[in-house]
Amino acid sequence: MRDGFRVIDADGHTIDPPDVWDRYLEAEYRHRVGTVRIPTSIFAYHTVDGRAPLPIPDPAVPFDERSALRWSPEHVRERFGAAAARGFDALAVVEAMDGEGVDVAVIYGPGYDMWGDGIDPELQAAMARAYTRWLADYREASGGRIIGASPVPIADPARAAEHVRWAADTLGTRWFWTRPNPIGGRVLGDAAYDAMYDTLEGLGACLGIHHFSGVDLPAAGRDRFRTFVELHTCDHQMEQQMAMLSMIVQGVFERFPRLRVGYLEAGCAWLPSWLHRIEEHLEIAGWKEAPQLTRPPLEYFRRNCFITCEADEALLYQVVEVVGDDNLLFATDYPHPDAKYPGAVDTFLTLARVSDESKRKILWDNPLRFYGFDEASLPSPATTASA
Repeated sequence: MRDGFRVIDADGHTIDPPDVWDRYLEAEYRHRVGTVRIPTSIFAYHTVDGRAPLPIPDPAVPFDERSALRWSPEHVRERFGAAAARGFDALAVVEAMDGEGVDVAVIYGPGYDMWGDGIDPELQAAMARAYTRWLADYREASGGRIIGASPVPIADPARAAEHVRWAADTLGTRWFWTRPNPIGGRVLGDAAYDAMYDTLEGLGACLGIHHFSGVDLPAAGRDRFRTFVELHTCDHQMEQQMAMLSMIVQGVFERFPRLRVGYLEAGCAWLPSWLHRIEEHLEIAGWKEAPQLTRPPLEYFRRNCFITCEADEALLYQVVEVVGDDNLLFATDYPHPDAKYPGAVDTFLTLARVSDESKRKILWDNPLRFYGFDEASLPSPATTASA
């Protein structure tokens, strides 16, 4: 809690332990995932069937020469203190949450290992199960303060639906996520995923859409940009825009009216313009190309969708004015290099032209609805006062 506001971080992260696959992947698959430790990186890089989903850096090249990000182990230790020193174990991350005033955090991962283009669907499904098991243990170690969204292996749509049911039945999971990128030539509006959406809807479970930059998948900007500034400026936002476009126009929300989908880590200031642009094009050609739609895009969004805002998103008030404040979520993006940490909650609370009533919805009420949390079952609030 911060200044009387209870806080759910709707999109956070952690740094995965380097041995997560060794400990949680089923024995018959472990030999297919290799680990590469780089002394000048906080990550353990992995190979999957001999391929690296994320390029493995040359350890002979100093960190600052190969990356524009201030994200060397030294930078991370300086910025994240005890959490970095303890390998971002659950209790260390809870201590960081207490410092921010975050009561509950929902985390997303893995960003790379199970998402390489052309991955064997069977192995991807096994990795999704392994990571979901680890998330369950991480949640328990945090005292229920950190809740992990289970990654859905969508390389094979049938396995995607099976995974959702497995995670729900085995571990009680009701929070899932996948990437916005085309996988296997399919976008998220493709009817091939209907069994997954039907399972999610039937369980009352939610689906987050989350991009991670750098993985070996088609992504906005990869065909023309090479710098972090150019790539990261466009890929998160544009991938989410295209995912939302395909899901609206190809009728996902028409077919599944109770499905809840969140578009994460791409800001929200673009949302009113994007919904308006989709509607304009449906007015021109929707009679031919999307005759199944019975509502305008804004109505589908308000009924089915949620979106995260940045802690310092100065144009948030415009989204509230046009779209409303019922579908907005707060996110810290902890502990990524572009996270507003420390001080994410404090920064959000100082945003101009957004009422306290709207802030209360965005910090607590809306994520309760999106994630389907039972408020009474959540841990007691952290009582950190503002500095």
